[in-house]
Amino acid sequence: MIILNKDNRSKSKVTAITMYYDDSCVLCSTEAHSMQIRNPEGIELTSVDTGIDELQAAGFSRNDAMTYLCVKTDQGHWYTHMDAIRLLYKMGGVKWASVLYLPIIKQLGDFIYPTVARNRYRIPNWVTKLIYGKAVTQACANGICTITPDKG
Repeated sequence: MIILNKDNRSKSKVTAITMYYDDSCVLCSTEAHSMQIRNPEGIELTSVDTGIDELQAAGFSRNDAMTYLCVKTDQGHWYTHMDAIRLLYKMGGVKWASVLYLPIIKQLGDFIYPTVARNRYRIPNWVTKLIYGKAVTQACANGICTITPDKG
């Protein structure tokens, strides 16, 4: 997969990413495991607490890394917020991922993402179940989630 770097001048082939996620968030854990199932060789999952040293070395505070998705490519480039979501969905082979790059949708996503990220614990778990179905139970069954899907 060819990704245009943030400087918009150079392209690099991204073959793998590491997703740093809040493993105490049902929505985050479910999304992480859902994407890894789609591309197990291309998406590595690391909880923020496990990868905190690398995140801090890259300039991310624990609070920011817990709140906003952080993704590192195998080329060493970092993506956060909606840029990280877009890359994650591309790497996960989500068919409609390219829609997230359309001008109005891209701007809307960039505008809404910070609010959703900061308020993710307020999203009722039934909404997560509605979006992901059985994936919620599967993602949290291995002890990754500290909040059970039936609460909230």
